[in-house]
Amino acid sequence: MDGFILFILFAAVLLVAAYLLWRYWADLTTATDEEERFEERVAALNERQAHRYSDEELAAPPDDDDAWQIMVDRGRRATRRERSSGDLLRRQRKQ
Repeated sequence: MDGFILFILFAAVLLVAAYLLWRYWADLTTATDEEERFEERVAALNERQAHRYSDEELAAPPDDDDAWQIMVDRGRRATRRERSSGDLLRRQRKQ
């Protein structure tokens, strides 16, 4: 009988310890509204930073030929985008 009481006591201690660990983990992983807003601001900043020029690109600007090619490529992409959305036809009709 003493072994059974000792087992029940040990099981109760284990259950209490597991519950306390679960509560502690839940408190660690639950973010407050302020923390979530901060994380969103950091994610937005990272997104904006991803589209910036790298240090290597800033240290070595493109020569005239490369710059011209970049402008031509961007113009072609814009024209293709306008053509696919129908904006090019509307713009030509206005002229």
